[in-house]
Amino acid sequence: MAVHDPRILLARLDELAEQLPFEVTTRPMMGGFTGYADGRTFVSLSPGGFGIKLFAPDQERALSRPGAAPLRHAPEDPPSKSYITFSDSDVADDDLMIEWLLLAGRNAPPKKSR
Repeated sequence: MAVHDPRILLARLDELAEQLPFEVTTRPMMGGFTGYADGRTFVSLSPGGFGIKLFAPDQERALSRPGAAPLRHAPEDPPSKSYITFSDSDVADDDLMIEWLLLAGRNAPPKKSR
């Protein structure tokens, strides 16, 4: 597992957020950042990579991309059941990332009531 700098991934999300039709906010979480689309969780930025929250059918499609894998926040952590990381070359591709971020943002579950 390649180790990523969550601050660099956060800067990349900030760049991409300018092209998204919803408000993107972040909060520090577990050594990285959680990203929100209009207040709903849709990305996880950690040493494990740029993880996008996807439903099962979309996960299968994402995992068919070279270098994609279930997110592991750390090498010893179990793989995520909902977040998929993408290769560095995919993360650098604006059009590709916008496509996946739009999908995740539109499908993000509503905020939980407290």
